[in-house]
Amino acid sequence: MTSLIAATAAGVVLLALLAGGAAHLSRPAALPDALTAHGLLPRRAVAPAARAATAAEGLLAVAGVAALLAGHRAALAAVLGAAALTFACYALYTGYALATGRGGPCGCSRTEVPLSSWVVGRAWAFAGLAAVGAASAAGAGDPPEGPAEWTTAALAALTLTALLWVLPAAMGQPLATARTPARTGTVPAAEGGRSAWTSPPAP
Repeated sequence: MTSLIAATAAGVVLLALLAGGAAHLSRPAALPDALTAHGLLPRRAVAPAARAATAAEGLLAVAGVAALLAGHRAALAAVLGAAALTFACYALYTGYALATGRGGPCGCSRTEVPLSSWVVGRAWAFAGLAAVGAASAAGAGDPPEGPAEWTTAALAALTLTALLWVLPAAMGQPLATARTPARTGTVPAAEGGRSAWTSPPAP
C-alpha cells in the first residue's frame, strides 16, 4: 500500500508539472498577463519570472519522467523535492496575493481561472504530494511490483491530477441564478425570500 501511495504521489506531481508547462507553452501570454494583473512584481521582472516558472516546470517534468523510467531513486527524490519547493512557492505567492487583496487570473492554465483560495489549496496539495513522493523515493521502500500495481498507481495518479487540476475552475463557477419565465406574459416577483411567478398588473 505504501508503495502505491508513493508512486501515485510521484505520478500526480509529474503530471501536474507536464500540464502546467504545456499550458504555459501553448498560451505564453497567460502567465505574464496574470503576474501583471497581480501587481506584486516590477514590470521588468514579469517576463523573466514567467519564463523561469515555465522552464522549471518543463525541466522538472522531463527529469522526473527520465528518473522514473530509469529507476534512479536518488534523482527522482531530488526532482520531487525541487517540485515541492516550486509548488510551495506558488502557494505562498498566490496566498500573499489574496491576502493583500489582489485579483486577476491565476495564470496557471489555458482557461481563465480566477485567483482564489482553491488555487492556493491546490498548490499546497501538489507541494505535499511532492514531499511525500520525495521522502518515499529517498527511503528504503520497494516500488510497486508487477503490471497490476503500476497500472493501479497510474490510473490513480491520472484521476487525482485531473480532479485537482479542474478544482479551482469548478469551484469558481458562479451558480446560475437566472430563471426563465414559466410562460409568456409573466414576470418574476420575490416575496419572503422566495421567487414567485405573478402576472403583470392590468393596464
